Amino acid sequence: MTAAVPDTTHLFITLLGSRRSAQHLQPGYFPVALFANLEEAASCVPSAFDTQPWHVVILHERNREFWNCVTKIIAERLVGERRDRYLARTENLRHGGLTLLIFEDLARAAPRDGVTPEDARDFAIQALGMLQIVLWLTLSSYGLSASPHHWNWLLEDVACSFAGLTDDRFRLVAIMPVGTAVYPPTPRTPGVSRISRERVDPDMIEHR
Repeated sequence: MTAAVPDTTHLFITLLGSRRSAQHLQPGYFPVALFANLEEAASCVPSAFDTQPWHVVILHERNREFWNCVTKIIAERLVGERRDRYLARTENLRHGGLTLLIFEDLARAAPRDGVTPEDARDFAIQALGMLQIVLWLTLSSYGLSASPHHWNWLLEDVACSFAGLTDDRFRLVAIMPVGTAVYPPTPRTPGVSRISRERVDPDMIEHR
């Protein structure tokens, strides 16, 4: 008798489909196992030369303090309608209870083995993109909602200082607030397929 094999493909696609960008968060439940799972998931993300060119800081106890700081900086650095819009967005995100600060470690992302700086930059960007989706899916597997915000242009120095990192070595990539979604996700709109499959004329295949 052959043991039943779980349909891991179906489970993965279901999990991927459950991921949403939540713009309104309320406090979530964060079991102890979640933190170990986030660390383990990150360690499995592929990267060129296995450099793992990232550093992730998980804010829990200091989450409110961090968002107080974000609110203050937005009020100081932005003006007018844009300032009001970012303050409203911050107010909707700050109540989740957990935030991931995702940084690029520039020392680990540096060129090696004859790779050009341009290629090394591309490799690091690819790895950091994969890291974000892996962390996001790990959070989704716990029924949590998240939304990566790429506010490095506004908050990089603040995030580095808050995390105790030097801005000459670390670059802010994303701020990912986590919690429970206030509103249920809207149904996903079917997208246009961006995948094509090579089709070979049978007459072109050499028969041996």
